[in-house]
Formats: sequence, structure tokens, C-alpha cells
Amino acid sequence: MDDGLREKLFTKQYTYGIMLAEMYVPNITRLIARCGFDFILIDCEHGYFDMSQVANLIAVADGANIPVIVRVTQPSRTNITKYLDMGARGILLSDVGGREEALRLADLCRYAPAGCRGISTFRAHTGYRSDHVQELMAQANQRIVVICQIESPYTVEHIDEITSIPGVDGVLIGPNDLSQHMGIFPHYDHPDIARAIHQVAQSAEKNGKFSGIITANPLLLSLGRDNGMRCFSVGSELNALCDGATSQLQRAKQLLEKEVAAQ
Repeated sequence: MDDGLREKLFTKQYTYGIMLAEMYVPNITRLIARCGFDFILIDCEHGYFDMSQVANLIAVADGANIPVIVRVTQPSRTNITKYLDMGARGILLSDVGGREEALRLADLCRYAPAGCRGISTFRAHTGYRSDHVQELMAQANQRIVVICQIESPYTVEHIDEITSIPGVDGVLIGPNDLSQHMGIFPHYDHPDIARAIHQVAQSAEKNGKFSGIITANPLLLSLGRDNGMRCFSVGSELNALCDGATSQLQRAKQLLEKEVAAQ
């Protein structure tokens, strides 16, 4: 079943994701799908999911027809191969160091001749099929989404070297580390943040890539939108749980304590 992720990303439709930061409940992916998100970003940078947990989350998400992107910390053949074999629809490399790391990432995510991804066909990513192998490999090369996370002034200044790589599909800004490396965290209203967002978005547009930002901050979301970004990962399951629980508690308090006060 086609989840439509690439079509949305490359036709400049607004595309919304949410991060899974640390809660391991496989059915949470079904709940996220019900909420209307376009993708799930499993955080294997700060999060502490093991391989089996990621595999289970991806399997349930696949049944709910919501694509999963896994965030990794380095372009490692071992980890990337396993996540893609589990059925991940994309890989996001955090704090990409420059062109060489981005090239390595793109290479590991696709089969030859586009890359060097290892072949293991009778796996979850093929629906446990071993027929029509070459067709499945070609489809995988088309479907996988390869994303670089931009989190340093260096990569902002050298962004064209990353967005010009054919195998890189898009770039997402990580505003927390970016502002930290600029020495201005958490002042997201600083002009340097606005300039960085503009520079990254313009480079992506020039090279035919999508761009976006990982944030729930209203100012940053608006800056991204105004500069042509259309891919947004907004908050995490932890934010959603805390916000929802707090809201329910406040509604209950207002109702019950108001009634008591009126008696």
C-alpha cells in the first residue's frame, strides 16, 4: 500500500510528523496514525529504543499505513541496513558533518547502482517475498527517503554541498543544537536563526529537495513556512501526553471545583 509520503514531500504539500522519543508501546503508532500525522520519526539519537523495539514499532506502523523514519547518529552500515530491512521508509542522519557524511548516508540507503545497500530480500521490508527481487529493489530505491539534519553553522554555510547530492532527498533543521552551536540557545528570535532557515530552504529549493524543521515552536514553524518549508516534525509523544493530560486535568478541575464553589 502506498502511503503517499514521497508524493507529499516532493509536491510541496504540508507534511506533518511526530517524534517517538522514548515510549515503547507498539500500538502508539496506530494511535498516531489515527491522529492524522503523515509520518513517525523514531528517535534513535536521544531515545533508547533497542533494535527489537524499533522493529515492532515499524511493523505496527506498517499495518496502520503510516511511514516511519528513523533518526540515527552516524552513517553506519550495520544500523541503517537493519532499520531499512525492518521496513523503515526513511533515514534521518542527525548533525550531518558535511558532504562526505551525506554521501555515505545516501550510498547506504540504496541498492546498486544507486548505492551499496546490502541485499537481504526475505525480510519485513519486502513483505517476506523472495520473488521479483530486482523489481522490489528498484521500488525500494524510489521509496526510501534520505534526510540530513542541519544542526551547525558549518553545514548551513556549506548547505549547497549537501542538497546537491542526488541521493539526498531533503534536509531538516534541528533548531536546538543549531542555536546552541551558534551560541544563542534558546533565543529562536535571533536574526541568525532566521538567516539559517532562509539559507537552508533556498538551497533545498534550488536543488529540487524538500526542507523542513523539527520543532513545535510557533515562531520557528512560521519562519519555516514563510521560507517555503513544508515538512514539519512537531513535538513528541511526550509533549502530546503531557499537554493532553494537563488539559484534561484543568478541564476537570474547572468543572468540579466551580460546581463545589457554587453550592
